[in-house]
Amino acid sequence: MGSILVRSLKMRRSAATAFALLALLAGCRAPEQRAAKFAGMYEAAMANNDPYTARLAMQRAVSYKDDNPDYWQSLAGVELALGNYSGAYNAYLRAQELDHSNPTVLQALADLAVIGGHTEEARRYAKQVLLLQPSDPAPQTTLGFVALRDRDYGAALKRAETVLGQRPDDSNATILKARALAGEEKPQEALSLLRDYVAGHPRDAAVLDALGDISGRFGDLKGQKDAQQHELAMRPKDKALRVNYARTLYRLGDRAGGHDLTYAMVRNGEHGGLLIDILALWLRYEPRARSLAEVRELAADAPVADRMRYAYFLMLAGAPSEAESLIAPLVTLPVTAANASPLALLAQTRAAQGRNAEALTMLDAVLSFDQGNVVALRARTDLYLRTGRGRQAVFDAQRLVASKPRAVDDRIRLARAYRLAGQPQLAENTYRAAIQDIGGADPLLFADLRGFLVQAGRGDELADLQQQFVEQKRVARSQW
Repeated sequence: MGSILVRSLKMRRSAATAFALLALLAGCRAPEQRAAKFAGMYEAAMANNDPYTARLAMQRAVSYKDDNPDYWQSLAGVELALGNYSGAYNAYLRAQELDHSNPTVLQALADLAVIGGHTEEARRYAKQVLLLQPSDPAPQTTLGFVALRDRDYGAALKRAETVLGQRPDDSNATILKARALAGEEKPQEALSLLRDYVAGHPRDAAVLDALGDISGRFGDLKGQKDAQQHELAMRPKDKALRVNYARTLYRLGDRAGGHDLTYAMVRNGEHGGLLIDILALWLRYEPRARSLAEVRELAADAPVADRMRYAYFLMLAGAPSEAESLIAPLVTLPVTAANASPLALLAQTRAAQGRNAEALTMLDAVLSFDQGNVVALRARTDLYLRTGRGRQAVFDAQRLVASKPRAVDDRIRLARAYRLAGQPQLAENTYRAAIQDIGGADPLLFADLRGFLVQAGRGDELADLQQQFVEQKRVARSQW
């Protein structure tokens, strides 16, 4: 939305300098004077493209003068620039408490509420803006995005058209209209609208992102690639965008392009915490021999945290003994908060080698220390499933689903555990509930349920299941 599509500022002054200046300013006597000094420092920092120092300064300003709505609004703005939506929302909320009739603050709260999925709050704040400024198009856009979340595509389209009638070049209203058209299963109209906009506004990252997203949802991988490539030219250091672009390249069959991009990120230590995502791409798309060789090379000099991720890759790639040799020198009993998950991973590597008793002893120890450890619960559930212990598997899988209700693989674990325990009705209920609760037409979930029906001699139900799968995919495409 227009009021919150803030481009993050890049320049950063050293923390040492910032704290030194803050300490110097703290010598003023009256709280109001101190707050004003820090507010002045905030203005200077923002003028110098230094949002980190600006945030520190404004945090100090509000600590001395808590009842100034302008200070809170300024703090919210810099939190927004830094991508801290939660901090921005809280700061705007405080500003609104102090000044109930500021339309800028109300609009920001409305937009942030939409981003967070709080549609009723968004609707309430947007309507307050309309009462104060009936001709303002921004709340119309916000209410359109609320309608979009409610899958009321006709209402969303109407809101978008209202705004575009006043401001034909409004990027957020253009995105709203495109998403509403896509929700109505009119992807070509949506994509044409966005392409036309990009032709006239080639550096609008938000519209490019929408173009790539809608292209991908409707299977236009070439369109998705072109949009992502355009975005990367503007934001070459955006690591998440680079990984998403690599994923698109792999899906298009450009394995060399996907590999070169991701391997450079890993080799240069520029994966930005996305190593597990990159390794998942390698596991799925790269030849096993090459990826194993590269992981062995990379793991040798990797930090401890990354070695754990490489070990997990090695285990999944069918080299559990190598994974064990990578982890074993780094962790040992007794269990601590720091080593619980690595020990669970070590146990997995041993279970994958058929050393079930050793693995179970270690997993039991981890879960005695931390009964909610997800890595250990998954490893022990899988061990129980593999060794035919359905009743024990049910207990662990139930805890997993309670902890991670939207994890498809955990729902499948629970269903398989029920099947193994001789409770087929509970297994089917688990599959059906997962489809209802999670949605998204997950192919693995539907494939497992399909296998269950075939095994139960209910092949006549497969056509209905396939139709449900198709419908779920359609619904998933329309969820924004």
